[in-house]
Formats: sequence, C-alpha cells, structure tokens
Amino acid sequence: MAALYGRPAHATVMLVVMMFATGLGITVGYHRLFAHRAFATFRPVERILMVLGCMAGSAPFFWIATHRTHHRHSDRDGDPHSPHVRAGRRLGSLRGFWHAHFQWLRTCGYAYRVSAIRDLSCRPDLVRIDRHWLLWYLVGLAVPGVIGWHVGGTAYDALIGFLWAGLLRQFIALQLTFSVNTVCHLWGSRAYDTPDQSRNNFLIGVLALGEGWHNNHHAFPQSARHGFHWWQPDLTWYVIRLMERVGLAWDVKRPDLTPGRATAPPRSA
Repeated sequence: MAALYGRPAHATVMLVVMMFATGLGITVGYHRLFAHRAFATFRPVERILMVLGCMAGSAPFFWIATHRTHHRHSDRDGDPHSPHVRAGRRLGSLRGFWHAHFQWLRTCGYAYRVSAIRDLSCRPDLVRIDRHWLLWYLVGLAVPGVIGWHVGGTAYDALIGFLWAGLLRQFIALQLTFSVNTVCHLWGSRAYDTPDQSRNNFLIGVLALGEGWHNNHHAFPQSARHGFHWWQPDLTWYVIRLMERVGLAWDVKRPDLTPGRATAPPRSA
C-alpha cells in the first residue's frame, strides 16, 4: 500500500480504525453499558464490546468496579483516583494530577471489591472474558501487525502496523482515559451543582468520544447521553443512538433536563 510520508498508509488507517473500535469498547461497553447500565443490548453484542475493551488495555471487571467506586465516593475519601483528595489528605493541583493520572494504579495494586461487580461476576461468559483479558489485549496488539503483513507483504509493514495501530494506539487511548480522571475534575465548566468537582471539558469531550462532558455525566450518571447540546459532540452517544435505531439497543436512558431536576443528585454506583 502507498506510503504516507514514509509510513505505509495501512498503518494510519489501522491506527484510526483500532482507536475507534477499542475506544468504543471502553466508552460504549465498559462505561455506559456495564458500569452504569445506561442501555440494554443482546448478549453477543455485550461480549464483543467487552472484548474490544480488553484490546484497549484494561481488565474489564477491574475497570468497571473502579469506576463504580469512583462514583460512590467522587472526590471524597474512597475515590480511587480523585485529584483532590487521597487518604484523607487534600492534594494540590500538581500532586493531584500526578496521583489521578498515574500514581493511583500503583496505590490500588489493581485490586477491587468483587461486590462492586456482582451483577457481572454471575455471568460465566463475562467471567471468561475477564479471566483471559490479557490474551485479548495481546490479540489487539497483534492484529494490526498481521494485517500489515498481508497488505504490504514485508516484515516492515508488519512491524509498523504493530507499532502504530498496536502500541501507539493503546498509549493514546490510555492517556485519554486517564485525562477524564484528571482534567475533567480540575479544569472546565460546571453546568450542574454536583457534590464533586466534575467538569465539562470541550477538548476531552471531543478527543475521548464524548467522555469529557463529565459534569453532565455526574449529574445524570445513568444517562447514555453525555453531550446534552448540539455543541457538545458525543460520538459514543451517536453510536448508541444508531444501535437503538437498528434494534441493537433498548431501554436507553436519557437525562431529565427539566429545570431544577439535576441539582445535587444522589451518588450512584
């Protein structure tokens, strides 16, 4: 395939395709479907979304349990990755950013309470995916290399596919996920008076497929839609809406935007 500034075009195409596919595995699957039950879908679709999330580089049960814990204790003691507080101590902006973006993973040791994902751990199919998530992650890294080999026919094509659409793609996806934890609790606007410090951030909203409308999300945590206005792009919502239209999603929860209904909402698991 023709090169783009010395890089095979298939590497760029696969980077974009894998970014969207695995990113939606996190945003549509891990987050809005499994963590918040914002909509319902068929079990095969659930499995596909969970596998795509594994390919993004995150163990599903750990991710979902951690996120539910975050909502239960948002920006208070018990929040695993708040940039404002840790173990009862207030954090400055720089130290808080470091903790919420990187350090919390070392602190928690990838442990989680099984009770936080009881509804998922009773599903043998999802348990199998979670148990073998690392295998699916490796498959996600290998697929771009295999495609590169078949398209370009050389070891260089395989290597560049692996590096760009495998490793680089996963690095970018993780940084965007972590940025929701940090940026969207430090900088941005607050449309709703939630009990935490969640913020709407336009840049993260665009780059993270709609996850950056974080104050909206904390005001209506079980809504499948995070971008409430035309100027709040939410690609994840567009995908869920399309799924609903073609019959792949139902019981899709939407926010109640009646004035006065979103002030200081109850904390949600």
